[in-house]
Amino acid sequence: MRICLTLFLSLCAICLQAQDVDAIFSKANKNYNLGSYKEALKGYDSIVQLGVHSPELYFNMGNAHYKLNRIAPSILNYEKAQLLDPSNEDIQHNLRFAQNMTIDVIEELPPNAIDSFVAGLSGALSLPFWSVLIIALFALACLSFVAYVQRSRSQQKRRFFALSLLLGILSLSSFGLAWDKQFRDAQQSEAVIFAQTTDFRSEPNLRSEVLVQLHEGTKVIVEDQVEQWVKVRLANGTVGWLTQSDVQRIAF
Repeated sequence: MRICLTLFLSLCAICLQAQDVDAIFSKANKNYNLGSYKEALKGYDSIVQLGVHSPELYFNMGNAHYKLNRIAPSILNYEKAQLLDPSNEDIQHNLRFAQNMTIDVIEELPPNAIDSFVAGLSGALSLPFWSVLIIALFALACLSFVAYVQRSRSQQKRRFFALSLLLGILSLSSFGLAWDKQFRDAQQSEAVIFAQTTDFRSEPNLRSEVLVQLHEGTKVIVEDQVEQWVKVRLANGTVGWLTQSDVQRIAF
């Protein structure tokens, strides 16, 4: 009885929170349509504080920041929206508009064909799905090997042995791709520069050489962190250091 009451109260709390979020989102949208972009952002931010994330929410936040000429926050929120809905053309279109407002022009390195192919394969599935696939392939490989041992005819033994070998290779390959995805996710995260101007240094200290000055809205890849410094890589492959307070990661 106590468990049922607890579940009922939890469901009620979830329903009430969903109604609150819908009401706040609707009011924020009305403020946006009236041109009260700061008020709209207060509503959107309060939804984020509740732990709610959606592409529509971050898209609207990006639009509100863009209307206020806040380039870095608009890019950050468009990037978050794109993470949640990568195929949305409206998000991609508005993100390009915001990126055109940035000062830094950094030419991207031509992609490495092999690395892009591996990254595409490993990123095609989530880690839980990769785990299920690895276990399933390994189990089928074991069953095929058992069938190979039990068969008496040489032709059937060859077939089951070949099948078990193929499934074993696929299982190992899947394990390698899953490891690659986990490594990429753990080692690298994207971020946006929020400072109007910041020094991109060769080492994590103020005495080091300033390689170049970067500006608000530029997107970087964070590779490491040492105290208040973050090691980042630019789109052209250049690696250097920025102060942590000057960047904000694209994460939830």
